[in-house]
Amino acid sequence: MNITQFTMEEVRCFSDRQTLEIRPLTFLVGENSTGKTTALACFHVLVDYLCGRGIDFNSHPYSLGAFKDIVRNSKKKDKNFKIGFTYRYNNEDIQTTVKLVEKGRRIEPIVNSVTIKLADGEIVIQVEDTMKMETRLGPFDEKQNQYKIICGVDVLNEPYLSFFSHPYFFRNECKGEIALQKYLDRISEKFEESIYRPWDVFKTLSVFSTSPVRSRPKRTYDPTREFDDPEGSDVPMYLMRIEAIEKKNWEVLKTQLVEFGRNSGLFENIEVKNFGRSLGAPFQLQVKVRGPKANITDVGYGVSQILPILVQILNPSVSKKDQHTTRSSFSLLQQPEIHLHPRAQAEFSSLLVKLASKGDQSFIVETHSDYLIDRARIEIRRGNICPEDVSLIYFEPKGRVVNVHNIGFDKMANMTGVPPHYRDFFLKESKRLMGFED
Repeated sequence: MNITQFTMEEVRCFSDRQTLEIRPLTFLVGENSTGKTTALACFHVLVDYLCGRGIDFNSHPYSLGAFKDIVRNSKKKDKNFKIGFTYRYNNEDIQTTVKLVEKGRRIEPIVNSVTIKLADGEIVIQVEDTMKMETRLGPFDEKQNQYKIICGVDVLNEPYLSFFSHPYFFRNECKGEIALQKYLDRISEKFEESIYRPWDVFKTLSVFSTSPVRSRPKRTYDPTREFDDPEGSDVPMYLMRIEAIEKKNWEVLKTQLVEFGRNSGLFENIEVKNFGRSLGAPFQLQVKVRGPKANITDVGYGVSQILPILVQILNPSVSKKDQHTTRSSFSLLQQPEIHLHPRAQAEFSSLLVKLASKGDQSFIVETHSDYLIDRARIEIRRGNICPEDVSLIYFEPKGRVVNVHNIGFDKMANMTGVPPHYRDFFLKESKRLMGFED
């Protein structure tokens, strides 16, 4: 399963349907407050929902607020917004779109419908307020393979992995239900070589988001419990644990960390120093930059800020969710360049290229760094990543709305599909530097 597009409609500053072309390495660029973080949050929420973890627009590191804070402020009476994926599965494009509304006393958005579009048909699952946990078939067209299923609000809003395995799903009691079941069976037969049917494929996907502000380094760490933290405060505990009880994994990860540290000029070595024999004993992270080893608090702040991201992307199993079933992962990175020297920023981009080229990890990077983007273009020219595997998405403000522009690259890393105003600011600054008036 390969997500190729992410769509948003009527979400905050996005009015009409905006389509983001998703690739193994995707960069989000644009001015502040143009919706880049909103896009990351909605992407994460949609993966979680389709994986069966429910809807939560305020799970750290995101905080989008209540329904009224997320839906676009417009004069429309019927307020709703939509988020969706187009994904490639067994050489077929499939679209899944989720419509969210506000209902009753619920503060956060709830799912009102899910639409699944396949090459030869469409299935719409629609909430009806008068229903509870039951389901029934609505209008259908057997020839066009178009079916509408009506259900109660709790059926679509409780965590689930597949609606079609739901215990309340109807049981072939009429002609339409029999026709729908035959259609579902045909779909299963078409994908018989795959473990999952098209609506189950998100079982194989995990998503991890980083906070733009990472945790502060500590002089000494006191182990308490293991947890996942977008700010990375769980990473020192994770490193201590694998160094103590998973020596082989530690050596592999350490080798990768040190390789990046040396290539980027950030550090030469990293060690875990324990002050006891038990896993509950205090410990330190020690880093060698130049000269003797030093406590991580005594070296450049960039080391502690990039370390949580490095550990996550070099060893995705640090996120414990679904590690036994995960086959691919998305890392949503907010401003990974914070506190990094340009050399380290560029080297981090090369690392992303290397990992994205392997095929089982994808990255969506919100950034203000030209060094990240320019290095990715250099890697395209070097042949280390295919140009079609890199996407640059520009968020352009137009009055009260933001339009999304998808920029691609050719084999020589030249940008394609660049909107007219993409480089206006930089051109104006260059003219000012040369003494020209605006």
